[in-house]
Amino acid sequence: MTVTVAEPKIRVPYVIARSGEIVNQHPRFVSKLGGGLRLAYDRPRPNDWAHGVLRVRVRTTREGQPQWRLLNTRRQWECMEKNLCQVCGEVATDPVSGRIPWIMTETAFRDVPGEPGNGYTSAPATCRACIGDALALCPRLHISSAVCTVAYAEPVAVLAEVFQPGPGRRAVHTGEHNVFVRLDDEVLLPRVLATQLIVKVHDLQPAPLLA
Repeated sequence: MTVTVAEPKIRVPYVIARSGEIVNQHPRFVSKLGGGLRLAYDRPRPNDWAHGVLRVRVRTTREGQPQWRLLNTRRQWECMEKNLCQVCGEVATDPVSGRIPWIMTETAFRDVPGEPGNGYTSAPATCRACIGDALALCPRLHISSAVCTVAYAEPVAVLAEVFQPGPGRRAVHTGEHNVFVRLDDEVLLPRVLATQLIVKVHDLQPAPLLA
């Protein structure tokens, strides 16, 4: 008799993109009020823009195969704005302390010069219950990670693809990927397509007991 052993089901974090959610991007440059050009889609939608920047279009169906190296822009954005857990998608804020658990890595975090305890990150928070799963699921966390808590976080920038106007106002990619662009950068912001929201975390403190 042959015994079939079912493979364990891998938990797919809330922010991970899936193959059925990818949308072809066709932005172009259009005239903006006050003069100059800005990047836009031919058929604008209300949720194309957030914090004054054009976002990559994605579906949120969670259909298809996990794309482990990619984040779904809309879900990543939602987690960053609402302090949701990147693994389960629920509120990450600890109800007792009011602080937000966060796993920081060298690749997704950088200090704010002159502001000890504050920093920039593109990685969403992780609720206390999901920290173990996050550390087990993500190989990058095995290389460099620290479990911390923060007092609060605020959107300050994006990671983005940069474009320049081509013939007929066609958007031509400059070859610059994952560029850090502040939300108050009036020069560069009209020329980028945002993929991830970056927040500034305040009062970052180590929390080894959460790991």
